[in-house]
Amino acid sequence: MTQQPDNLGTNLLKSVFGFSSFRPYQEEIIKAICRGQDVFAVMPTGGGKSLCYQFPAVVLEGVCVVISPLLSLMKDQVDSARETGLRAATINSTTSASEYGKALGAMRRNELDLLYISPERFNSPGFVEKLLDNKISFFAIDEAHCISEWGHQFRPDYLQLGRIAELFPDAPIAAFTATATDRVADDIRSRLGLRHPFEVRASFDRPNLDYTVLRKDDLNRQILDFLKTADGQPGIIYRGTRKKVEETALMLKKHGIEALPYHAGMTSEQRNLVQESFTYDRIQVVVATIAFGMGIDKPNVRFVIHADLPKNIEGYYQETGRAGRDGAPSRCLLLFGYQDVVLQNSFIEKYEDPQTREVTREQLKQMIRYAESDECRRKAILRYFGEEYPNDNCGHCDFCRGAIKRVDATVDAQKALSAMQRTGNRFGIGHLVDVLVGAKTERIRKFAHDALPTYGVGKEKPKKYWHFLFNALVCKGAARMRPDTDYPIPQTAELGFEILRGNESFELIDFVSAETKKRAPKKSRAAMRERGVDRGDPDLFDLLRTRRTELAAANHMPPYLIFSDNTLLEMSERKPMTREELLELSGVGEYKMKRYGQDFLDVIAEYIAESPGEEGLL
Repeated sequence: MTQQPDNLGTNLLKSVFGFSSFRPYQEEIIKAICRGQDVFAVMPTGGGKSLCYQFPAVVLEGVCVVISPLLSLMKDQVDSARETGLRAATINSTTSASEYGKALGAMRRNELDLLYISPERFNSPGFVEKLLDNKISFFAIDEAHCISEWGHQFRPDYLQLGRIAELFPDAPIAAFTATATDRVADDIRSRLGLRHPFEVRASFDRPNLDYTVLRKDDLNRQILDFLKTADGQPGIIYRGTRKKVEETALMLKKHGIEALPYHAGMTSEQRNLVQESFTYDRIQVVVATIAFGMGIDKPNVRFVIHADLPKNIEGYYQETGRAGRDGAPSRCLLLFGYQDVVLQNSFIEKYEDPQTREVTREQLKQMIRYAESDECRRKAILRYFGEEYPNDNCGHCDFCRGAIKRVDATVDAQKALSAMQRTGNRFGIGHLVDVLVGAKTERIRKFAHDALPTYGVGKEKPKKYWHFLFNALVCKGAARMRPDTDYPIPQTAELGFEILRGNESFELIDFVSAETKKRAPKKSRAAMRERGVDRGDPDLFDLLRTRRTELAAANHMPPYLIFSDNTLLEMSERKPMTREELLELSGVGEYKMKRYGQDFLDVIAEYIAESPGEEGLL
């Protein structure tokens, strides 16, 4: 018989999941599923959507079938559910015949709360018939935006999920996504055949994320300087190509940073090894391609760096959303260079389908507007998803910290455009920069460009600045690449002529930030506050993390599945001495208490015994 969460109160929430209260919208979604209603929920990454289907999976009779697009995620999801005390299994292409049989047997005996499968498995011959032979409580569709061709991660196999409503008319469908424009949302409802769903569109705001954009200058130095402020915490660096991924990972290794590459050109075994090494805290950094979905479910990713410009806002939002899934403060850095835009535009022009070119070009323009924006980053992101940020200052982005300003570059733009005109619009950016800075190259002498009025007029600024300016002229429409040559040769556009005549001005964004300021890691309360953690005892926190790592290694599981960083911070702050006190902490349920509670109580007791005046150290 179906039980409503009302009848269970918060006892089940605390005893099983370790939480004292629901997050926004969770309780309403759970109640809708339990009364047999379809659900469509747009919830940000880290918003607690897994509880929305795990809780009713415990309450309702039968098995909840969770459809997830990434095999790499399923093991983590199943392990996490089991560590909470839930009965969970997965069936996918990596499942052995023995595991397959055990999962089906458990489902037949009604001994399974959650069955995780891929859309490909759902579509495989004969599998639906096996589901029809069992009691299905409801279906949970994760990453539901994959069903929409207008989404940024379209998966054709998701289209077949539209059969669920017809084949299982009595089983509710709960569709979840962390990102969906109105158009994508309409597509999801239609293609899944949702029947008068209970709908939730939570805020897209991730208040724990800090956003910064810096002009791409000396890329390797910028990355290394940022990592010096990361205190050895885990993070992801996105690059635009496989070659760049490999180069950056190698560079980090040479500088003593534990990093591995991750991209679609690697074998599944190689990718799984990288994923596992990152999940188990054996490496600090994963360097990955922007285009390839990693399926990171690691909650304590403390930073995400985009070293190349993402193709669209949705992808950027999803990728930055892999930081701080546990709700703790985390940083997102975008290194922006106009050369990335020029390169992406060249790829866009190669698309044969005109509509694809148009859509992709518009998405890129939106991404550029975000990078160049002289307003709150949070406002810009939320506006893209149709949401208005209510505050004047978010306090957690470079603009709101006063690190951005517009600079009038009209005179420099005129110098650059003049160099293009006087050389006949026949030379690439590298040569034009040499002309402006007064370089003494054989090519300049050959064409007598050292006799031009523009020769050397830009020598007071470095070459990097002029490269940045030329690419900005192209991106802003003051110049365009000549279509009659395979070489990147800019020529003056109509806007450029207006700038030369003095009828139009030209501005650049000046990114002035201390985000990559070098500082030696400090182990103190002040250092933790600098990292955004304004609570806890740093020495005890480190001891608790060490014990968590030891337990995780002994049980062959990721450390975060035992207790999250937030739970350890609360332990270091409140210092519980009894099982009852430990159970009061967020993230500590009865199952985890029985398995691990005494280990952590022993660490706390030993710490207090060896630090008689430890309260004074805070």
